[in-house]
Amino acid sequence: MRNPRIQILVQLFTLIIIMVSLSESEWLVSSSLVIALVLILFIGIPHGANDHLLFFNLINKRIDEKKRKSTLFFGLYIGLILLYIGCWYLFPAFSLGLFILISIYHFGQSNLYVSPIESKFVKLISIFLSGSFVLLTPIFAHIETALPVIQSLAKDPYFLTITEELGNKVAISAGILMIIHWVILLLTKSINFKNGLQEIINTFLLFGLFYYSPLWIGFAIYFTLWHSIPSIEDQINFFKTSRANYNLGKYIRDIFPFSLIALLGLYLAFQFSGNYISVNQGIALLFSFIAVITLPHMILMGLLYQHVEEKNY
Repeated sequence: MRNPRIQILVQLFTLIIIMVSLSESEWLVSSSLVIALVLILFIGIPHGANDHLLFFNLINKRIDEKKRKSTLFFGLYIGLILLYIGCWYLFPAFSLGLFILISIYHFGQSNLYVSPIESKFVKLISIFLSGSFVLLTPIFAHIETALPVIQSLAKDPYFLTITEELGNKVAISAGILMIIHWVILLLTKSINFKNGLQEIINTFLLFGLFYYSPLWIGFAIYFTLWHSIPSIEDQINFFKTSRANYNLGKYIRDIFPFSLIALLGLYLAFQFSGNYISVNQGIALLFSFIAVITLPHMILMGLLYQHVEEKNY
């Protein structure tokens, strides 16, 4: 189970950011990209740096030989990354669409992993609605900021032409739809009152964060505090079932080597292309990097959630 105290702290911090944003603080706007980069680089990206150990533990009963497990993991993991890189190079618009779908499912699955929705069909709908809300609301709420990055990712200057006014309407509609969704689940008793109320509160907080905060601040806070930290909790809880006295310190020790490799690779990519790309292209490069490592990470986290649910069932 996830720690409710951490959730409360995240909610309070989000509320503070919303209030600062509503005060139209200039320092938050001017430093939003730097703050976002620090959060993404040191919390967001590292939360997937333990995938090799997840893989080894999840297939432990099927493959006992460590060398075979390592060869299989790196072959599949790196193979998926290289395949996706190739897709980005050859079919950027398609790859962007795939990244959006992957992220929607991954975010929604992580959000609702601990949700007591019994119906698998209702839970699947809730996963896609929740994922769509957290991914698309900040984009459409700040479409004028997001559009150049999206067009750079798609390598098409005319990709997704949409006005700021229409973007705001779409963002507001997404928030309303999410509230209606949770109210319907409450009325049909698909979710109990306590959990339903919690989800409605979270929806209001996240909508306020996405709509009123600068785009990169809103996304980074969600990605790191609302998504990555719960994911880290889930991984630590999973490892506790097979490794004695496992804790946060051991988790940080485990992720450090691959986090360092990932950050070093990203640094070299920026150094190599820094003199040839704009800020928006640099942001697009960062998201491309996140995209290619999200695919195998999503698969492994899906297996972890499936393993835990089957065990509990």
